[in-house]
Amino acid sequence: MHELWSSASYAPHRLSLPFAFAPAAMLIVIAYAVVMRGEPRLRGWLLAHCLSLLPYAVTMTLSPSISSGRAAETIFRVGAAFIPMAAATGTGFQIALVGQDRKYRVVVWTGVAVAVAWIIAGIFTDTAVAGVRYLPELKLWYATAGQWAWLALLTTFATSIPGFTVLARQALRAPPSDTRRQQRHVLFANAITYGGLVDVAFAYGHGLFPVGWLLSGFGSLLVVRALVVEDLLRVRAVDTAAPRLVLLYAAGVVVAWLALSALGSRTEIAWWGTTATLVLSFIGVRIAIAVIALVNRGARHEGPLDRLLAQLVGRARTLATEGEVARLALDIVELGLGVRPEILLAAAEDWGWTTAGGERIADERAPDPLIAGWLAEQRGALFANELDPATPDDLRDLVGGLFALHGARGLVPVTSHDELLGVLMIPTSAPRIRGRSLEFLERAASRLAEAIVHARMAQQAARGAALAREVELAATVQRELLPGRAPQRVGDVTIVGSWQPATRCAGDFWGVYPLGGGRVLVAIGDVTGHGVASAMVTAAAVGACDVAVRRSGPDLDLAALMAALDAAVWRVGGGTLSMTAAATILDPAAGELRFASCGHSTPYLCRAIPGTREVELQALVARGNLLGSGAAPVAKVVQRPLHAGDLVVWYTDGVVEAPDPRGDAFGDRRLQRLLRKLDSAHLAPVAVHDRVHAAVTAHRAGRARVDDETLVIAQIAEPGAIGGQA
Repeated sequence: MHELWSSASYAPHRLSLPFAFAPAAMLIVIAYAVVMRGEPRLRGWLLAHCLSLLPYAVTMTLSPSISSGRAAETIFRVGAAFIPMAAATGTGFQIALVGQDRKYRVVVWTGVAVAVAWIIAGIFTDTAVAGVRYLPELKLWYATAGQWAWLALLTTFATSIPGFTVLARQALRAPPSDTRRQQRHVLFANAITYGGLVDVAFAYGHGLFPVGWLLSGFGSLLVVRALVVEDLLRVRAVDTAAPRLVLLYAAGVVVAWLALSALGSRTEIAWWGTTATLVLSFIGVRIAIAVIALVNRGARHEGPLDRLLAQLVGRARTLATEGEVARLALDIVELGLGVRPEILLAAAEDWGWTTAGGERIADERAPDPLIAGWLAEQRGALFANELDPATPDDLRDLVGGLFALHGARGLVPVTSHDELLGVLMIPTSAPRIRGRSLEFLERAASRLAEAIVHARMAQQAARGAALAREVELAATVQRELLPGRAPQRVGDVTIVGSWQPATRCAGDFWGVYPLGGGRVLVAIGDVTGHGVASAMVTAAAVGACDVAVRRSGPDLDLAALMAALDAAVWRVGGGTLSMTAAATILDPAAGELRFASCGHSTPYLCRAIPGTREVELQALVARGNLLGSGAAPVAKVVQRPLHAGDLVVWYTDGVVEAPDPRGDAFGDRRLQRLLRKLDSAHLAPVAVHDRVHAAVTAHRAGRARVDDETLVIAQIAEPGAIGGQA
């Protein structure tokens, strides 16, 4: 082994120059694969394949320049030992190229394991190479076949067959495409490279001149062409990590050599001194690189493409719609790459798709919903001839169909948090987009996604603000339409009422309408639901009451009033909203009240029992169906006597249905008990109103209202009362 590294074992010869063609071509492939960041599996298998071929190529290059037989035997053993590994890794590369490496995983790794065994046996035993002989007519050394060389050759062929079979079947039978052309180039290059095994005949004493080096070199050049022209590794960017690592170790070796040379010229260096010098040299180089990187960290390396992206971000902030943002992004991409892609925007409210101009895309041209989730998970551009082999066949067909429908060679998903916002379609007329151009396109898609999300949020905020303004306006209008909290006096009748909405806009209303002659109409209603729609219905009901009172005046008929309310609720609610209502005409002079109810909560008449402080409670029951339901209202008008001092209580269901913390409602019975316990000497409307309201509030125990609460109290003045009993 010492002779292998001894300069006396070598004498440079001109014949080594043509043999150097093969390792030079392989080194080009290796350097490209190391520097360029592409498909990881293809990159790994190609590197392993070329590194396994390199020992034999270097052996043939050195063969004419070796002057020692022992050195020649050692180097031939190493070169021959790696040939089965070259076959195994070549098979791995071929199968990965057609995307079936998972299917043939066991076959590939079995071949690699066998090749490892041959490396160990070939280097340390004479199973493959028994020795070497000098060929004076050729002026070079060549190996002599060992006892098991035939088995190593057979293993090489057996390991190669699966890869060639799979690649040939795909390259020869697949429909015409860029992928098939690429596979054919690789198949041709590998076939030429494997033709170098013809030199095995020299190991058995046959052959005229070794040509394996020529075939291997030529095959490597074809691989170089496939790498550069056909984009064999599907390069995305330049990998700077590997070159930096090589630079680090190269600089470390140079510094260590200079340091050892300087120290060795003065004195002998112990082994530990040499070790320390090597370690310190590498540490010094690493520190120097780190310091340089630290100094340059703040430096800006902004190019034209970076400035275009900055424009996209800055100008997108002022745009309000997704279409405007998309058109800006298309302009930016066209300025940067010289090609204008097509953009498909996913609608936020459904599965529809639109163009940047807002035009609806036909369903057959839009991305299928089945691939929307898959596209949302992709990171980076996808090209028609480079789909992930792991993609299911049904999705592969759908994506391929999308490419064909839009005449695109590639697409870039526009995603945000695994949500597909759009798709940038790269037209077939566009030049090959790689390296910085591809990085710019992917970054533009990322900035576009952020801008679309910002535009959507701005639109939602604007809609929310507009809705808030509408709700506030509706609530203001509703408050203005309803009476205030202050007691109202109409003749001998005093009315006190309150309206407590559960939300900004309520579905309850009440009103007081003088009819002349001391008569007064009290109306109360409850529209289903809450919000702006319910508030509009209540506004319509209030308006209908106003119109009915103005038209009929003292001759107002309660049945006609209910019919007018029904028409108003039906017209505004459209049949989706209905209303309960109760209307009562109080006539103190005639000593009577007339009332009608359409599904509303039953009012109560409270009357003092003469000679006692107790109160008699009467339910004012009337029948009628809901208003606005589409059926004609059947409101029966009921008449009851009315005495001085009588008190009438109206309310909506929000009062009796108010829940406590356990969910139990306040209830009709609790309200009835409360009214019966009133002191007949203190039936003032304000006091009664406040007592009922306080009882309901205490029952809720701080919980928010689940429904609107409206409470109205009216009382007929006692004879001689001044200003009513407030």
